[in-house]
Amino acid sequence: MNFKQLEAFYWLAQLGNYQRVAERLSLTQPAVSARISGLEEMLGTRLVERRGHDFALTESGHAVAGYAEQFLNLREAMNARLDQRRHQRLSIAMTGPAALTWGAGLRDDIARYAEDLVVDFHASANYQLRPMIASGGIDIAFLSNDAGLSPVDGSFAVQYRVGWVARADAMADIAMPRTPDELRQMPLILYPRSSPLFSPIADYVHEDQLSRGPRHYANSLPMIVEMLRQGFGPSAIPLAVVERDIASGLLVEIPTTTALAPLEIRCVHLNESRRPLIDDVFALARHAARTWCHDHGDYAHYIETS
Repeated sequence: MNFKQLEAFYWLAQLGNYQRVAERLSLTQPAVSARISGLEEMLGTRLVERRGHDFALTESGHAVAGYAEQFLNLREAMNARLDQRRHQRLSIAMTGPAALTWGAGLRDDIARYAEDLVVDFHASANYQLRPMIASGGIDIAFLSNDAGLSPVDGSFAVQYRVGWVARADAMADIAMPRTPDELRQMPLILYPRSSPLFSPIADYVHEDQLSRGPRHYANSLPMIVEMLRQGFGPSAIPLAVVERDIASGLLVEIPTTTALAPLEIRCVHLNESRRPLIDDVFALARHAARTWCHDHGDYAHYIETS
């Protein structure tokens, strides 16, 4: 039995005429008859009682006609869902560390899940992404724990180790742990004072004190990373985003006497109106984050919540 046989029989039951079925399915009348005969042969029962040019459904025919209708309805539902996925566009917001670590894995997993689904990634700081979420322009958002938004139910978390980093050839005696006061004397790379990300680091190095070294400011994590590579000075960042630079020896982690608090990123927003697609993509995000953390355990830790 195949779907085309069921389709032909369904329309025969509905239209009551072989010629009209042939026109409906763009077939010849003998082709319609062949499909009906093939279905009867496969089921081992007569579905149509032929009476010259007329016919009537047998008892089995009436039963199969009901099932055939269900199959057609299921096909229509499946095609509608697939067509919706083919023409959908999804917006995912991720704060910098997530986008620069497991974001690419999520992108690739989504492409395998639905190759025609168009996905827009918005990577930025919490304070820039929050208005986009509030305006309804974001379907899924992964922000850090200082965003002021509660995680969604069942959200996983990725906890990033944060440390001080500098270009290797710009640091002397790298093995010696630095105090916050010693770091304050260095030419640090910071977020602008207008950024919410400025205060935690400023508080750590007691930035309000008069004695301090040069200050360089960058608006984004990728720009801070590039300034680190250029040797502008140390900066405190999630170490995962410069893992390759540390491994190559270009950058080094600066040991300190006081550890920085880790950065934790969770899902804080799901567009409820777009389920179940959102649930599927959220599951892909969980897989991408868990896989990345498994492979990079020195710098990030995956946390599963109940």
